[in-house]
Amino acid sequence: MGKDVFVVGAGVIGLSTAIRALEAGLNVTIFAETFPGDKKSIKYTSCWAAANHVSVAATNALLHHLERETLPVFLGLIKEDPLVPVMVRPHRAYSQVFGSDDQKQNDHLSECYSDFRTLKANELPDGVAHGAVFSTVCIDVPRYLPYLMNRFLSGGGRAFRVTLPSLSALLSAKDRPDLVPFPPTSTNTPPSFDPVAIINCTGIGAFSMGDVKDTNVYPTRGEVLIIRAPWISHGLFYFFKDNHMSYIIPRQSGDVILGGTFQVDDWHPVSRPETIRFIKERGIEAYPELLPLSKREMRNIEDLDVVEECVGLRPTRKGGVRAEVTSLHVGAKIFPIVHNYGHGGAGYQSSWGSARLAVELLKSVLE
Repeated sequence: MGKDVFVVGAGVIGLSTAIRALEAGLNVTIFAETFPGDKKSIKYTSCWAAANHVSVAATNALLHHLERETLPVFLGLIKEDPLVPVMVRPHRAYSQVFGSDDQKQNDHLSECYSDFRTLKANELPDGVAHGAVFSTVCIDVPRYLPYLMNRFLSGGGRAFRVTLPSLSALLSAKDRPDLVPFPPTSTNTPPSFDPVAIINCTGIGAFSMGDVKDTNVYPTRGEVLIIRAPWISHGLFYFFKDNHMSYIIPRQSGDVILGGTFQVDDWHPVSRPETIRFIKERGIEAYPELLPLSKREMRNIEDLDVVEECVGLRPTRKGGVRAEVTSLHVGAKIFPIVHNYGHGGAGYQSSWGSARLAVELLKSVLE
């Protein structure tokens, strides 16, 4: 097409979408306040993600479709490039109690993962009423985001750092904030500010972004720990009878994510000591193998090798993912806006499907 398209946002959704737009023959420029490799920020959700592909969309048809579409892309990346920071690992799901809703989720997972298997009673640990095992991908986030960024730039994309009060500010010479090329060594010059469309991938920022201000967007706050435990080779979801859940997601680096919390409409940007202690206690209860072999018998939470305490704001949205086209009037011109945000905790596992959908929506307004 050879037409200029702007993508606002450089999280996993923005980067994946920008790559797919490049592949469609568009000239793509990303504008964002935060990029992969920056100091971690509560504004940039993608850097905090645990990131695997375990479908959560049993009752959401659109998200389910986007998740189903994304998994084969991850598997394809692994085949194409052995160094891609994504790996396939077995995952186990344990439940202390098992009811009809659990059975529905079980049935959903069995549709999503071809090797899904219900565990026999003699395969379950003490205190567990039901269990299952299946294979899926784990994503090493600190390496995967730079991988996406490099793929975008090497494909001919351009990127600029900017703090935008609104989408329209990007299109107005008098209102446009200063632009800084990304990476700083880049010799890119700003594009013509007359794009055929803007793709809005602002995530949690859609709540406050001028001329978007989507009040349906809210955070689902998550606290997790990064644990050094390179001996862990599989993922785990452990559902306690009091409705709390512990989860373990290994990374290629040898780090392991231990989570976590799902605190609705909670904007608190730093970890809470009582929550961190709770995550540790439940994590060891669910899987004492998180501790070094020599220290497992005592089950002391202080023996966990904690690398980092993390807090992220999952960009959740009432009504689910926003995937639609609206118009933005700037002066005498009208610009199509393709919205692609509101993925909650499913950003990575729906990223490639969401990117494809956004580009299809874009094509529909350009034809």
